[in-house]
Amino acid sequence: MIRVLRRYGVAVVATVAAITIAATACTRPATQAVGNAGDLVRISVGVDPSYAPIFLADSEGMFAKAGLHVQVIQTEGGAAGAQNVVAGTSELSGNADSTALTVMAGNPGLRALGVYEDSDRYFRVVLRSGVTPKSIRKMGVFPGIGLYFTDRYLRSVGLDPASVALVTTSPPEQPALLARGDIDGFISFDPWVSRAVASGGQIAGTTGNFGAKYSQWLLASQSWLSGHEKLAGQVFRVIAQAADIIAADPDRAAKAVANAIHMTPAEARGQLTQIDFKGRDFTSADIQQARELVDFFRGQGKLSGQIDPQGVMLSGWYPQNAR
Repeated sequence: MIRVLRRYGVAVVATVAAITIAATACTRPATQAVGNAGDLVRISVGVDPSYAPIFLADSEGMFAKAGLHVQVIQTEGGAAGAQNVVAGTSELSGNADSTALTVMAGNPGLRALGVYEDSDRYFRVVLRSGVTPKSIRKMGVFPGIGLYFTDRYLRSVGLDPASVALVTTSPPEQPALLARGDIDGFISFDPWVSRAVASGGQIAGTTGNFGAKYSQWLLASQSWLSGHEKLAGQVFRVIAQAADIIAADPDRAAKAVANAIHMTPAEARGQLTQIDFKGRDFTSADIQQARELVDFFRGQGKLSGQIDPQGVMLSGWYPQNAR
């Protein structure tokens, strides 16, 4: 059963964390320390199809069939899921690599266990009608991966990012800003891309056209993982099994996604086919991409601390624990 948890400020996060820690100390059974399969595992997710394996596993009772007690908690996405893990209100979280790294920089106790999806076509470039890449003057940008992709795109078309005004937006705002002429383009995902096209925008390519992609990681805190490694592996194994189902039968997954985040199965299926779902270990290419992301965000002044990707990405953990 999916539970919805919204964030409204730092004070709320701190309060929830304090309450959770207190409640945990009083009510969790002694077996929690050894990580039995029946222990509660809360997984934080966002509200888009990139969390499809978790939605599918939850919808079809795959966690329960594996003897696991899992609760899926929806947040508004972005950094909120990783922050739940930091606060102790979730044991696991699904996050894009860029988001995970920026949160990890300020919270060195977070660890990435492996990858459950990749895509170089989920994010697409949308330009206002009549705008060419060379004539871009304003781009709508959301923080994190949106900023990184925009920088890469502008450089790929021969524009200096410093010469383009970057308007900070959220994805839902972008189609209306584009239609009004407040921005010349943006890089985002559906349904916002489709809505912009319906209002006269034009798709100018995918991130793969300029050599960029993202991966989605499963995160945990080192403190929880140290006593629950087997349990984390069992949960990740189910997520990987659900990922394999999506790759083979996207229609089946589309129903679960549609029920979880209130979109039509057809919309969900269209977005699922833009993503490659597969549970896997980190590769040297993942480490290299993470280093490039860290260098970029450090250059932008977006990291609150030091981070060594190889130290927080647990290469080898997935085959040892989740297969």
